[in-house]
Amino acid sequence: NSGRTVEDVDSLNARGGHSEHHTGLAIDVIINNYDVEQTEEFQWYSENAHKYGFIIRYPKGKEYITGYKYEPWHLRYVGVEIASEIYDRDITYEEYYVQVLQPSIP
Repeated sequence: NSGRTVEDVDSLNARGGHSEHHTGLAIDVIINNYDVEQTEEFQWYSENAHKYGFIIRYPKGKEYITGYKYEPWHLRYVGVEIASEIYDRDITYEEYYVQVLQPSIP
């Protein structure tokens, strides 16, 4: 027992069968450690990933929306149009779903 609650573990790791990596649409961009924010690669993809259809899936300060801790290395492919809208509006994938996709679902 690590002393962590189920909620704490769930905020760090997806349960078996629930990871976005299982979809083939998510990648982790990690060079040598998890301190990726200090790398040139992070600076580049944080400003350009949307141009190729990727978003930083769990952005800083949005943990209360995504349910996951900030993961600057976790990129998710959503397509160029959606990624660009998420980037331009500075919203999460969850916010995009609720604000854009869900209202159009009958």
